[in-house]
Amino acid sequence: MRSRQLDRRLGLSMLAASALLFSSACGSGGQEVGQGGPARTSRSSSAIVANDAVCAGTGAHDKHASSGVGCAVCHPCGGAYQFGTFTYPGAGTSTSGGTITLGAGTDPTTCSVGCHYPMGTAPHPISWTTPGPLDCTSCHAIAALPSTHPALVVESPTRADCEACHQMGEHTKGSVVLVSHGPDWMESASLGFHAYSANRRIASCQACHGVDLTGGSTHTACGDCHDRNLPAGVTSWRTNCVMCHGDAATGQSAPPRATWGNDAPSDASNVRIGAHATHVTGSAIAPPFDCGVCHVKPADALSSGHVDEATAKVVFSGLAANRGEPTAAWARDTATCSSTYCHGATLGGGSNKTPNWTRVGQGEAGCGTCHGLPPPAPHPSVAGGLSECSVCHPDTVDSSGAIIPPSANGLHLDGLVEGGHDAQWMDEASPKFHAFSANRGLGPCQSCHGADLTGGSTGVGCAKCHDAGWERNCTMCHGDPADGTGAPPRTTWGNDGDPLRVGAHTAHVRGTSVAAQLDCDQCHVVPTDAFSAGHIDGATATLTWGPLATLGGTAPAWDRTAGTCSSTYCHGSYSGTFSYYFFDGTYATRYAGKRGTPSWTGASMACDSCHGNPPRENVSWHGYHGGGNQCQLCHADAIGTANGVGTAVTDPVKHMNGSVDIEPQWDGSCFGCH
Repeated sequence: MRSRQLDRRLGLSMLAASALLFSSACGSGGQEVGQGGPARTSRSSSAIVANDAVCAGTGAHDKHASSGVGCAVCHPCGGAYQFGTFTYPGAGTSTSGGTITLGAGTDPTTCSVGCHYPMGTAPHPISWTTPGPLDCTSCHAIAALPSTHPALVVESPTRADCEACHQMGEHTKGSVVLVSHGPDWMESASLGFHAYSANRRIASCQACHGVDLTGGSTHTACGDCHDRNLPAGVTSWRTNCVMCHGDAATGQSAPPRATWGNDAPSDASNVRIGAHATHVTGSAIAPPFDCGVCHVKPADALSSGHVDEATAKVVFSGLAANRGEPTAAWARDTATCSSTYCHGATLGGGSNKTPNWTRVGQGEAGCGTCHGLPPPAPHPSVAGGLSECSVCHPDTVDSSGAIIPPSANGLHLDGLVEGGHDAQWMDEASPKFHAFSANRGLGPCQSCHGADLTGGSTGVGCAKCHDAGWERNCTMCHGDPADGTGAPPRTTWGNDGDPLRVGAHTAHVRGTSVAAQLDCDQCHVVPTDAFSAGHIDGATATLTWGPLATLGGTAPAWDRTAGTCSSTYCHGSYSGTFSYYFFDGTYATRYAGKRGTPSWTGASMACDSCHGNPPRENVSWHGYHGGGNQCQLCHADAIGTANGVGTAVTDPVKHMNGSVDIEPQWDGSCFGCH
């Protein structure tokens, strides 16, 4: 390229030469022009003069001339430094009003003319000596690009970026000519086929065809071709998964073939295909799985993370996601998944819980690879081989031990461990309602649902229906939900034919007119919760007598055959010390009433059921006072008659409370005798 000094000498030589032509170039009527002075053209320069000299060098003069800009555009009067008027066809950019600033010393000559700030770009000078070719942004400001221009792929494009779309041979001629694709762009057998480019970088297509690929500045949309002959139910190429992968014949969207450019016979391509078809079509042991189980399912072809990533991002969810720790994971380098529900993360045993994605049909998910046969504890032990599985899993395994295919309504791998329960299991009106089984013992339930019945291997716990804290809700199985009384006014499920299971529970725990409320622990151990030993793991509750029932050294007994209790303090078997006003004394006292051995299901109790009315069994105050007494004179909690017969209890809390309360009433009655 010429040096700046050579270019300046050339410019001065041209100026000298053009001065000789000045008078003839501007002719009569023209105005002589000094260097940088005003000038008036004598001929139009609205178009490039065809016979203008064409330079063939590499300097700025030559570049302008070879680009079709005639000498007269900048030198309308020969050597004068003045712009004529030239308008680019169709662009509206003119040389009118341009200026030249001659260089001095080391400062180069610059020009400021509309040619170099087209289409709304702010005016700015261009150095005459800047080596060419100029970068596109030297003239075209990015901010001034028209709204119809596609979005830029890069923030600061280079000339090479622009030339990817624009044919520069047509530059400055007034029309935008875009680079077209070669003939192999539409040839599917060619490596230049456009699908390869789209799979590598969809953004390269969007630069010209628009962000939504509906045409952009090219006015050619993907849908022009790809919206033809769409599969049934598909309305746009953007949702036609089988266009790039999948099986167009069956409509299966997951790859039985890889995307364009990724089908080479290599390990990488195997991973792109792998067990996709097996998972989405289902098999004899598993139902079809939706794509969203293993990775984000794009709404359409242009969704983020779809074709703008090297590979699909694996994100396990739904059925595949493990319900605990560790979380489900995918390792592309080994093509294996691990800790997924589908391959036994929640079940014990199993010989291969990290199956290889590419070993299709090679036993990666055979029976026994995901869970043991049978699974270890807490799964019950099983004898008799696989045929015994159908006892608890009749909708998953048939009587021969073969898995019932999901296509035949088998329930294998449906997200729940099917444990032999049918619809009647949840039907309260059915004798197969699950409460009947629970009342026979929780052991069988715990083997599948866990020791605490929070789900176990099934993932379904009692709290799913019965709410948190169900194990301490006594009224759920017996008792009265209306007032929260835990003792049975109703029996447990399956035991309503046994009246002894209800009996006098309510009378004892609610209290009566002659007795205060008693806690359950007076007759048997109160369980902490449903899992407590001795609660529902026996045929009946074990009676263990409390402190009131055994007061005074009594030895209570329960006869379930007769349905009676005996030798309890509560019903008249007492010996001990009592106090009265006049003096203290110790008496061996047995208050033998009419029903000291009461029936649990019998009639209600009266004053003489547990002791005489009045008690006369031993020599005592009662024995000495044969008549004329009234109970209330010594017992404030009782009311009697003139002949000493009790008729009512006024304070049940003081009656049958473990002590004989004597509180003489000083109303003068005693002095009637004494």
